[in-house]
Amino acid sequence: MRSRTPNEEELLLRGTRDHYEDAALYDFEYEDRGVDIVWYRRLAARLGVKQRILELGAGTGRITVPLLEAGHVVTALDKMPPMLELLQAKAAASPSFGAQLAVVVGDMTALPLADGAFDLVIAPFNALQHLYSYRELLACFCEARRVLAPGGTFAFDVLLPDLDWLTWDPDERHAVTHFKHPTTGEPLVYSTNHTYDAETQVCHVRIYYDDAPRRGRAFKPPPKPRRLVHLAHRQIFPEEIRALIAAAGLELEELSGDFSGMRLRTGVQSQVVRARRPLG
Repeated sequence: MRSRTPNEEELLLRGTRDHYEDAALYDFEYEDRGVDIVWYRRLAARLGVKQRILELGAGTGRITVPLLEAGHVVTALDKMPPMLELLQAKAAASPSFGAQLAVVVGDMTALPLADGAFDLVIAPFNALQHLYSYRELLACFCEARRVLAPGGTFAFDVLLPDLDWLTWDPDERHAVTHFKHPTTGEPLVYSTNHTYDAETQVCHVRIYYDDAPRRGRAFKPPPKPRRLVHLAHRQIFPEEIRALIAAAGLELEELSGDFSGMRLRTGVQSQVVRARRPLG
């Protein structure tokens, strides 16, 4: 296996960290995303009442809190303390969540948790795409199997690689959006571009935050952004998912698109996966 250069290691470190340091801004940027919340809540409800759930990459609790509201017991794991601190602040608003929620700062590839402790392990919203090699992914899948009770479910969603999008011009800005920072109220402009490394299957996304222009003036990217955030996402292809599940000793139950059960095809954004730890 090819070793990473120091520059690659630094980019991957930033790609796992930068986007999650401003937890309030992260929460604001994804507050309208809800289709995955509905899917994970329905999955937990089908499995039974008061499920013991482990959420990998729990972040600020966009999925966690609805699961707590549904009466489940959730262990929320994440590597970024600022994200978990905001989750705990949200949970503190409901005294009943205290007995239902455990928060763990940890690594998805080496879970500091007991064997067979959970009925359901989930990794929502591309969390697994921060594992940048097959070896790291397999370690995570094996850990998910280990902490599941026999018959338990491992469920996650990751982006379906879009080869057209991945090869867009890396210098052109996309998704230009005007907004106000949720904490400071400052008027800002958000935009992105990206570079795809086909050898490592990692897409390096650059997120730019710039001062908004005066009213009536068009936005033109300045020579130096006010803030530049690096986000690294490893692309995981469907056949790789099937291989990982088999190698980890899990049984695939669903691999479909966009939380609607549709077949994977061009235009689908998310691969939605459900696997099971065998009873034997």
